[in-house]
Amino acid sequence: MLKRIILPILIVAIAVAVYLAMINSKVEKPTGEKPEKVWQVNAVSVIFQNLSPEITLYGRVETPRKATLKSAITADVIEASVLEGATVDAGQILVTLDKTDLNIMLSQKKADLAEIDALISSENMRFKRDKGLLNNETQLLKLSQNAVSRAKKLEKSKLASQANLDESMAEQQRQTLTIERLQYDISEHPARLAGLRARLARAKALLKQAEVDLARSVIKAPFSGRIAKVDVAKGDRVRIGDPLLTIYDLANLEVRAQIPGRYISSIRQQLSKGIKPKAVAQLDNKSLSFELERLSGEIRQDSGGVDGLFSLKDTMKSLALGTFVELQLQLEKQNNVIAIPFDALYELDRVYRINKGYLESIKIKRMGEYQAENGEKQLLIKSDQLVESDAIVSTQLPNAITGLHVKAVQDLMNE
Repeated sequence: MLKRIILPILIVAIAVAVYLAMINSKVEKPTGEKPEKVWQVNAVSVIFQNLSPEITLYGRVETPRKATLKSAITADVIEASVLEGATVDAGQILVTLDKTDLNIMLSQKKADLAEIDALISSENMRFKRDKGLLNNETQLLKLSQNAVSRAKKLEKSKLASQANLDESMAEQQRQTLTIERLQYDISEHPARLAGLRARLARAKALLKQAEVDLARSVIKAPFSGRIAKVDVAKGDRVRIGDPLLTIYDLANLEVRAQIPGRYISSIRQQLSKGIKPKAVAQLDNKSLSFELERLSGEIRQDSGGVDGLFSLKDTMKSLALGTFVELQLQLEKQNNVIAIPFDALYELDRVYRINKGYLESIKIKRMGEYQAENGEKQLLIKSDQLVESDAIVSTQLPNAITGLHVKAVQDLMNE
């Protein structure tokens, strides 16, 4: 009975002892840490320079001298002498309108003026006649007064009847009325003459208006330029205010381009000193020179800057309104700026410096662009944290972060 109990226990003890002996005799493999990944990057050295930054602007050609010529009369179009895109000289005939109605109106106004001239002449002659008649009628009044006196004497002497006296007195009254009428007509002469002269002035103004309307039947170029649009053709009927064509001045072309807000303060200072920043554009394989004349007086809604208006300093008659232009605007020279490739910029205001093999984020201020001697476009930056010969990563890393282990592949960082 005792053997049945001890034997299984002994077997289990021996098995446990064998298992422990096998565990203890197992050869342990050495454990090693996984090596940290090193990212290979390109790098550029920090070199402080005194350079004039450039910024790229995009704008379109426009002009402050753009005129839409409209009809000042109602008439038919006889001839449209120009086509869209044509270059014209100042005073050149562009559109001719029918003059038939205008000539008729002009004849009427001339006739009205002649009629009033005749009325004025008649009034002056009447005034002269009335003055002469007044003298004669005054003499007749004296005679009638003498006749009344005689009739009264004769009537008292019973040598004349009362009827004779009454007739003499009646004649005297009639003569008095005649003189009063003449005096009134003479006194009214200045007023009548002033009225006629006012009518004469009005008639002359209407005649002048008719002559102006007649001249407006021929539409001429107000200045030398190019026809942007023609709205009429031969046979069209136009009314007052209808557009005929649009013309713009080739000598006053300018480009409107938006300047980012971070550069506005510097540019305003230059303009206040009388310095006009220069700009260059390439168009049709030609280099065009521009100057910043002024800044727009109105900021457009949701814009990130202010519109600059650049005047064209070169003769370029093929430049059409609305032409898209890419400008390279040169800013004021900056001291101690650093030129880096655009790939070195992260999130618009950061670069990464290599510090003992690890990335370090550095805040920077963008100053503009710069074209190197080899034609490569570079970005100009400033930062108080960077020093001469610091290495800046010029490779775009999607996982760039401070503390990332990197190694430069250029000679700059060769070990």
